[in-house]
Amino acid sequence: MLGPYGSLLRRKGATAFVAAGFVGELPVAMVSLGIVFLVSAKTDSYALAGAMSATFALSMALVSPLGARFVDRLGQARVLPVMAVGEVLFLLGFVWVATNRGPVALQFLLLIVSGGMTQNMGACVRARWSAMLTGTDEIRPAFSLEAVIDELVFMLGPLVVTWLCVYVGDPTGLIAAAALVVLGSGWLASQRSTQPPPRPKRHQHGKAKLLVRTMIIVTVLMALLGAIFGSFEVTTVAFSESEGAEALTGWMLALYAGGSLIAGLVVGAVRVTSNPARLLLVYALALAIVTAFYPFVTSLAMLAPVAFLAGMAVSPVLITATTLVENAVPAARLTEALTLTVSAMAVGLAIGSTTSGAIIDAFVPARGYIVMSVGAVLVFAVTAATFRGLARDVVVIDEAATE
Repeated sequence: MLGPYGSLLRRKGATAFVAAGFVGELPVAMVSLGIVFLVSAKTDSYALAGAMSATFALSMALVSPLGARFVDRLGQARVLPVMAVGEVLFLLGFVWVATNRGPVALQFLLLIVSGGMTQNMGACVRARWSAMLTGTDEIRPAFSLEAVIDELVFMLGPLVVTWLCVYVGDPTGLIAAAALVVLGSGWLASQRSTQPPPRPKRHQHGKAKLLVRTMIIVTVLMALLGAIFGSFEVTTVAFSESEGAEALTGWMLALYAGGSLIAGLVVGAVRVTSNPARLLLVYALALAIVTAFYPFVTSLAMLAPVAFLAGMAVSPVLITATTLVENAVPAARLTEALTLTVSAMAVGLAIGSTTSGAIIDAFVPARGYIVMSVGAVLVFAVTAATFRGLARDVVVIDEAATE
């Protein structure tokens, strides 16, 4: 089953940029949870903690695609280090102000600037794979490998930030995330031989369209998936604390990521010939069914298996949707397109975490999971409603590629 992945990693330079991407992606799974831990500890408000976490995610969603456009035009080596330094400086500024209970408005402002300078390392790595594998049939297992890396990130990141915040100190989770941003970005930027060639605007022939139908549909789906993730994160923190087991928060999040990791490995290794749109519809239905059980959990023992199964259901949706984007968007704007999908996810995360935080403060922690269930149903509904268009786009693109 692991054969396709071994073949990919034996390509010159591949292991190095995958490793650098992994280090640089870890903060993605640490920052939002670190904000929740720090703010809730200082204010005892999950609504405020969720709002601040959402602010960071929303700023990243709205502004970071602009940075990704410069990455495509100027190259990763020139842009990533500059963006990383800015992100870290303002994130550490937030940590200092929040720790000292400074003005709430200033905390929001620092998170807005830091989030806006955040760059999606996963998109940068996927762009390298796309450039390296042009003209081959290995792009699907390569994107599946990156999905597995993403899940590994979301398995380890919550564990690390939870341990640091609970046993070392509330600010240390975000401080560690800042250090990893610098390390990962610098390492990836130094690998010039595998970066996609810069594509200055004046050298782009024709009109490189970004807002094609498939891209729009997948962006909506990613926003809904983000709402699921945001709801799960904030609600699980509150639910674990209500059960007197705050230290188990990271393990609950890791179970979700672990299930997704296993499913991702299988999806990438198994060669299928079905239209990706049809696969997406099946995967979305499975996600809606499994996620429906969340609002009814009454203990961590009950949450654990549900989290694992839901994780197994979400990874195939992510992998298939990302593959559709890679097929539909021109290479000159691929990093920007992939960043836009992640930004859409961040918008959904902002909505999901804020809404769940408000529900938790008004009712009981488990009710926060309602946002997850509704989000999963909407993922299936949107996929079903747009299925014919997605399937048609896949056929048109395949036919164009063979001409």
